[in-house]
Amino acid sequence: MPREQKVYQEDIEVRGRSFVVTRIPTATSGSWFTIHDACEIWAAVAIDDLIGDVIGWRNPPADIPNTEPGTFKCEVEEAIKKAFSLPCRERR
Repeated sequence: MPREQKVYQEDIEVRGRSFVVTRIPTATSGSWFTIHDACEIWAAVAIDDLIGDVIGWRNPPADIPNTEPGTFKCEVEEAIKKAFSLPCRERR
């Protein structure tokens, strides 16, 4: 039987692109964060809520031309952590 589950949404902007992020809590200490725009779900990332570590991606974002590989993905992760007040380790 379906059960009611509360989810939270925040808006993020990365490199001039706006997205809505929906937080879906899991049974563990993590959450799935679906990243979408007005038309479609764009990607999803699992993040540990307690320490801020990224657990994994579904459909990770492609690199943006003229940027270092992985930069856009890291910027999306950081924007999500900031929007949802998750711990954020310094980039190495």
